[in-house]
Amino acid sequence: MSDLDRFIPTPRLDQVDHVDIGVPVSSAWQAVRHLDMARSSIVRALFSLRTIPDRLRGRAPESVSLRIDDLAAPGQGFQVLAERPGSSITIGAIGRVWQPQIDFMHVPPDDFAGFEYPGWAKVAWELRFEPRGHEVTRLIVEVRVSATDDASWRRFERYWLVVGPFSHFIRRHLLDLIVSELGTPREAETHQPLAGDTLLLDAAGEATDGVTIAASPDAIWPWLVQMGCQRAGWYSWDALDNGGMTSACRIVAKLQDLHVGDVIPAMPKGDAGFEVLILDAPRAFVLGGLYDVETGRQLAFTAARPAHFWQTTWAFVLEPLDGQTTRLHVRARAALGHERFGDPARLFMAGLVHHFMETAQLRHLKTRVESGEKAEGATGRQIMIL
Repeated sequence: MSDLDRFIPTPRLDQVDHVDIGVPVSSAWQAVRHLDMARSSIVRALFSLRTIPDRLRGRAPESVSLRIDDLAAPGQGFQVLAERPGSSITIGAIGRVWQPQIDFMHVPPDDFAGFEYPGWAKVAWELRFEPRGHEVTRLIVEVRVSATDDASWRRFERYWLVVGPFSHFIRRHLLDLIVSELGTPREAETHQPLAGDTLLLDAAGEATDGVTIAASPDAIWPWLVQMGCQRAGWYSWDALDNGGMTSACRIVAKLQDLHVGDVIPAMPKGDAGFEVLILDAPRAFVLGGLYDVETGRQLAFTAARPAHFWQTTWAFVLEPLDGQTTRLHVRARAALGHERFGDPARLFMAGLVHHFMETAQLRHLKTRVESGEKAEGATGRQIMIL
C-alpha cells in the first residue's frame, strides 16, 4: 500500500510513469529529492504559462527554482503529505486548479483524505524508489486526482483536456532528464562487479550483456548448468555452435550434476571446452579456459601460462530484481598472450561475433525459461524432466 492510497484512495484520474536508473536507491533518492526542475528550459517555458495572468497585470514573476521543497513551500499551495526518506515522497494540494489564479485550501495532511467541502479538486503525486537489484532503481511517478463533487470534477476535466498533455510531457521529460544525468541500467551493468572478474585481472577485453527473465533464479539455474555441446546446447545459433542440433527445450535431469573442475565441451567435435570455475547455485556460474596457442592444447585454468596463450572467463550471474523477475548478467573476459590475438581489428571482429551469439543465447534462454514458467503456473509443472 502506497501513501497515495491514504490520501486519495478512490481517484477519478490515476496516471503512472516510471523509468529505471543505473544507480542504487540511495543515490537516486538524493539526486531526485533535490532536483531543480527549472534546470530544464522546456520545463521553465511550460511553467511560465502559469505566470501569464501576472504578466498581464504588469507584475513580472521572480525567477524561481523548482525543487520539491520550493513547490511545497508555504504559500505555494502544495505541501508534503508524507515522506519516507530513501523510499517515497507524496505531495498534494486542494485547489480550484481550473482558475487562472488558483485558490488553494490548506488542511493538515491528516485531514486531506477526509476533506469533502464542495467546489474543490484534490491532487496528489508521489515519487517512489524501488530497488531493481543492487545497482538499479525504478523511479515511479504516480499522479492521482479527485474532486469533492461532480460539478468540480467536470470543471477539472475541461481544464485537464488542455493542461493534461503538457503535464504528462513534463513528467516524461523530467524522467528522461534524470536518466540522462544518472545513467541507464545498461551503463550500470557494464561497470557492475560480477563473479569471476577477479579470476582474470589482466583481461585485455571484456563484453557484458544481460536479459531480464520473468522467473526466479532457482527456475533459471538448471537451464544454465546443462549448457554445452554434446549436452543441452548453448541456446544460441545451433547451426554455428551446436553442430546443427537443436538446443534442449526442457530441463534434462541427468545434466544437472556438475562440479568445479569439470570441462564442458565447447564444440560438437574436438577436445576444446570450458572449465567450470565457479558453481554457486543459484547465483553464479562461471566458465573459463586457458589455451596454449602453439600446441592447441587446453590447460587447467590455474596452470602456468605458456609463452603464447589466450585465457577466458565466461560468467553467468543471476540477480533477483523482485519476487517475479531476475536479471541474468553475462560477462566474457579475455587475456591474450600472443600479438596476433591482440590486433585491434581482430578484437573488434571477435566482439561483434560474440555479441551476435550472446544476444541470441539470452533471447532463446529467456523464451525457454518463461515458457516453462507459464506452463507450470497454468497446470502444474509441464517442463519434461528426462
